Amino acid sequence: MNDINDLIEALSIEQLKALINKAHELTEQKKSGEIEAIREQMVEMAKRVDMAPEEVLNYSSRKRRPGKPKYRNPNDPEKTWTGRGKPPRWLKDMEDPESCRIPE
Repeated sequence: MNDINDLIEALSIEQLKALINKAHELTEQKKSGEIEAIREQMVEMAKRVDMAPEEVLNYSSRKRRPGKPKYRNPNDPEKTWTGRGKPPRWLKDMEDPESCRIPE
């Protein structure tokens, strides 16, 4: 490791700048090569499950089904709440929220 440090120490400012530029160029070239290799691996892996790489990246094993409404707004029957998440204002404002429960 001292050999490389000795070489760097011996360089002029212009040579160091050229070395830095060359290192950046080589870094980008190697990065491009690795990205291409990863891309090819992803395509092959996706083919194993009959999918495109984009489909694999966007895939979620947790399928979210729309919840069944459990509460209905008596003043506006179009408004319902499944019981998931934050309760709507119309339900919070009710004296007896259970009176809005939809019978099963």
